[in-house]
Amino acid sequence: MVPLFFISNQPFSGKSSICVGVSKIFTEKGLKVGYMKPVGTLPTRVGGITTDEDAQYISNILKLEEKLEDICPVVLTQQCCRDGLKDENSSKEFINKIEKSYNNIKKNKDIVVLEGAKSIEDGCFMGISAVKITERLNAKTIMVFKYDNNMVDEILFSRKILGDYFGGIIINLVPRSQVNYLEELVLPYLENRGVETFGYVLSDRILSSVSVREMADFLNGQIICAEEKSDELVETFMVGAMGQEQALKFFRRKANKAVITGGDRADVQLAALETHTKCLILTGNFQPSTVVLGRAEELGVPMILVNYDTLTAVEKVGEIIGHVRFHELKKIDKIVEVVREYIDTEKILELSKK
Repeated sequence: MVPLFFISNQPFSGKSSICVGVSKIFTEKGLKVGYMKPVGTLPTRVGGITTDEDAQYISNILKLEEKLEDICPVVLTQQCCRDGLKDENSSKEFINKIEKSYNNIKKNKDIVVLEGAKSIEDGCFMGISAVKITERLNAKTIMVFKYDNNMVDEILFSRKILGDYFGGIIINLVPRSQVNYLEELVLPYLENRGVETFGYVLSDRILSSVSVREMADFLNGQIICAEEKSDELVETFMVGAMGQEQALKFFRRKANKAVITGGDRADVQLAALETHTKCLILTGNFQPSTVVLGRAEELGVPMILVNYDTLTAVEKVGEIIGHVRFHELKKIDKIVEVVREYIDTEKILELSKK
């Protein structure tokens, strides 16, 4: 059995989601699946242990029994990075620790899914880049590329770096407008150069969405009503800075949205509440009127009170929409459905037997 190492050239490429989807489908086939994230980049504390946020979440989703210390043996905390910079010999300790944890994870497993760090070069100065880990564990890499115009160059360059350990690619977040170009030009070009493609995944609004609660946390905001609806998913956002009549027509254009407006704009807030709105983001730290608050509570639409001005709030929300992790249970079934539909998991499974 050869471990499968899902890596990427940039953050937010969808590695974690694909690891979850592939692992769940393998489990459905009756396989005993192990999961490991050798190098964590999202430090969090769980039960007195420093681990990676995604690794801990996936451990819960897959109901893994292994210790978190083995599931994510190295976490790139500030102290860890300092140790790596001070002591050049520590690189051997880090890679040895990863190998020891892998040996614990693989016991009684039919297959082990490894997840890379944010990008292929993370941990390079500590001797634990994706390339070094691949060589030590004799893994086959599957590179997850987020669709963009430079993708072909990046794919060919990555294959050159990884050499015989390069297993193939998955192209993620493909705009529907680019499907014909991808199928007619890009994929045949890659196939002619011996690049195995396990599938491509179209952009999906649900998977790019963010929960109301996650949005509130990101904005350092306070949910002031309908908190029981804070798990609802927001797919897009709109800015309300017009009169009530124009606002009503404007807000009807999009569903499942967050509306960002000044906390003192009761007219815009009421207009937004009459359309398919998932939450209101009230800027300027202005408390809404009791009329608006009562209507939002009645409709079950959370309102988030933030200190930012409207322009800053718009900029920050733009950062989080489409750049979110999958930490919403509502997304898990969708992830499995997408992987099953778009990715050739049988071909990936065969790769682990080579």
